Amino acid sequence: MTVAVQEQLHAFATTLLERRGALVEWPAADQAGTAVLPPEVADAIGSDADIVPVACDAAGGGLSVNLAGDFLEWAGRLLDGVPRVGAFRLRNLYLKRKELDEGIGRAFTWLNAKVNFREARETTVEYHTWWFHASLRSEDRWETCLRVSLNAASGVEVEIPDPLGLWELEPRAVSYSRPPSSYPRAAERARRRLLGSAASFLDRMDTRLQRDRKRLREYYRALLRESEKKKPRGGAQPDPEKIEAAKRAVDLELRRKLAELDERYAIEATLRPVVLVRAETPALAVDLSVFRKRAQKTHTVYWNPLVKQFEPLGCVRCGEGTFAVAFANETVEPLCRRCSAAGSR
Repeated sequence: MTVAVQEQLHAFATTLLERRGALVEWPAADQAGTAVLPPEVADAIGSDADIVPVACDAAGGGLSVNLAGDFLEWAGRLLDGVPRVGAFRLRNLYLKRKELDEGIGRAFTWLNAKVNFREARETTVEYHTWWFHASLRSEDRWETCLRVSLNAASGVEVEIPDPLGLWELEPRAVSYSRPPSSYPRAAERARRRLLGSAASFLDRMDTRLQRDRKRLREYYRALLRESEKKKPRGGAQPDPEKIEAAKRAVDLELRRKLAELDERYAIEATLRPVVLVRAETPALAVDLSVFRKRAQKTHTVYWNPLVKQFEPLGCVRCGEGTFAVAFANETVEPLCRRCSAAGSR
């Protein structure tokens, strides 16, 4: 476990226990500390004592704050009583009002259309920041947390700061009648990011698989060579049919062992949403008139006060945000460079 992950787990575990009423004495620089647990927390964790040690070392006893131990299990039981969706509001953020036309010209490249500035208007945009727990299980196990933030109006992923770390954040009341429409796209973005984040783990599992395959093949080839060298009793000549049958038997057993190996190293991926933060933020919506051949359509881009720049347009085909934008001939929908090139082939 890296130092960064250990620090995140330390902060998370301390905050979680304290929010459930525990008293935690565990300085960030120390490997271990102590927690005084309320009865309901002790019951949820399965602890017989109300004063327990808390440590990063999975073998240290008490509450283990380590991905290799039972931390996720007892943290999950404590989180059952904590809301998974939070709604907040950000006020009084600076909005750009000057030189918008020039700013758009610097931010975007229009590949095949004429684009004119129409108007800018102040609005509010809800940003959905999803946290996913991702895990891969094979002969070994790998886990991480992935964060994806989307502009709920445009559906485009935006790299904004963690909303829970902003001092301007204040709670707001929102009814949750159904899951937000941003979930499918957020899950897809997290799925793509998962493969990149786990690249070293996947390489390690593939290296182990190839190593074990090589060992199996070498072992069964040695068995086959040994059987070929073995002479029948009494000086009789080897029976070709028996030799061929032995080869088939060895080959069949090797295939069975290789299949078992593939099953053992098969990777099961899990991606589970754990937290959603809905942050309503003032933003600047800029309407643009796009002319593509004889077709025309209005598109809106957003100036984001959290990152102080324009957000990309979302490609209608792949969903990726892009600042180098082409437009479809008839629908005038935005396309990234790659999807535009693929469509023209």
